[in-house]
Amino acid sequence: MCKSFESGYALIVGVGADLPNTVDDARGLAGILKDPERCAYPPDQVELLTSEAAGRSGILAGLDRIAQRADEKSTAVIYFSGHGYHVSSSIGDAYYLMPFGYNIDQLKDTAI
Repeated sequence: MCKSFESGYALIVGVGADLPNTVDDARGLAGILKDPERCAYPPDQVELLTSEAAGRSGILAGLDRIAQRADEKSTAVIYFSGHGYHVSSSIGDAYYLMPFGYNIDQLKDTAI
């Protein structure tokens, strides 16, 4: 067994819904990161959010948790498997990550 990668943290998101393979992708990556023979991240430092848990508030809370736990010597992996969205307007372009439960008519409140 390898030594654990104590300074490694990860937030792995698989949105699901109309993209069911994103959940499988996220689970697979989380498994690789926690595998003691591969990346050896401590299991409690790899957070997996899928389907309903991968909504806007869940993702933002997960990012906050990593920011609170990690320090300047830490490595953080943020992985998002889901849709993205681009909006062009007279004031410029905006790019969004589309979490579980997004509403295209309420991007400010439901997307990231």
